Amino acid sequence: MAAGWWAHQGALPLWAAWVAATAANIVGDTVSYLIGRYFLDRLLNTRLGKRLLSPELRDWGEDFVRRRGFGSIVLGRFLVALRGPVYLAIGASKYPFGRFELINSIVAFIEGAALVWLGYVFGHSVKVAHEVRWIEIAIGILIAAILVTPFLLKRHLVRKGAQSRPPQAA
Repeated sequence: MAAGWWAHQGALPLWAAWVAATAANIVGDTVSYLIGRYFLDRLLNTRLGKRLLSPELRDWGEDFVRRRGFGSIVLGRFLVALRGPVYLAIGASKYPFGRFELINSIVAFIEGAALVWLGYVFGHSVKVAHEVRWIEIAIGILIAAILVTPFLLKRHLVRKGAQSRPPQAA
């Protein structure tokens, strides 16, 4: 949206704002994916990594990406604060790089066009542009809550089930 605002102010053509914003998004997403693919495995196999993310939860996440890779990428793009971690997880699952880039780039071009256009249209009013950004963040939080709630519920039920079982004899 900021790129659209700059285009509205005459600092650069609208098409250049769109290309620059989209390219920056794609580069950042690619870096997150590559870090996840080549480094996250080593981090998660440490004692700290296992405390941050249980092996069972990690297996569940990787299986989710294998089953719903396209949906994972698209949803990750719209989870404003969680896109980096989601793309780290997609990379860690060894999702095919070319497919990731193709899907992510197409969605980034569409989203980038929409956001730059909104920034351009509302460029005369920084206040309105700021309010539109909060709406986008609120939608991202809502989507994250919808996605995270089943995971938290499952985790709670697994822990509750483990606590209710009688201790096993050695």
